[in-house]
Amino acid sequence: MALRLDVKLLTGQQCSLETPASRTVWDFKIQIGQKMGVSPYQQKLSCQNGIHINLQDGAKLSEFGLKSGDTILLMVTNEETITVFLNNSKGQTRTYNVLPSDTVDRFRARVQQQEKIQKEQFWFTYEGRPLEDGHKLSDYNIAPHGTIFLNMRLRGGWDLVGGSA
Repeated sequence: MALRLDVKLLTGQQCSLETPASRTVWDFKIQIGQKMGVSPYQQKLSCQNGIHINLQDGAKLSEFGLKSGDTILLMVTNEETITVFLNNSKGQTRTYNVLPSDTVDRFRARVQQQEKIQKEQFWFTYEGRPLEDGHKLSDYNIAPHGTIFLNMRLRGGWDLVGGSA
């Protein structure tokens, strides 16, 4: 079922978006960001559905009893750290607190130090996409509590998923 929701900034700027009720709040924030130019990492969403409700990133829109025509209030906040998980080559999961504006290079340096491996020996993926140096983590829309995978390169220039380095 599709919802037509009005998103309203405190400045009065408003837009209408059509979105599936099954979409997560995080994915809806990405949609809002594309339409209104506000980073999903700086969005706080709420609605008044009889009471004031803050919309949580991992929840589905359908969980809040929203219906077409409802207004979602969008507050723009300062950038805050988010927690991400790193699944390393040993299958262990580690927790990192990062800023969405951190570069992949900066994250790589932290991982290199914590995991005690050389930076040439590994690369990252998120949702099947490689993370490239020179880009910000926010360029990949990494969700709070999302998992980044650390992939090891094998000697001779081949990586563990069978492609060349």
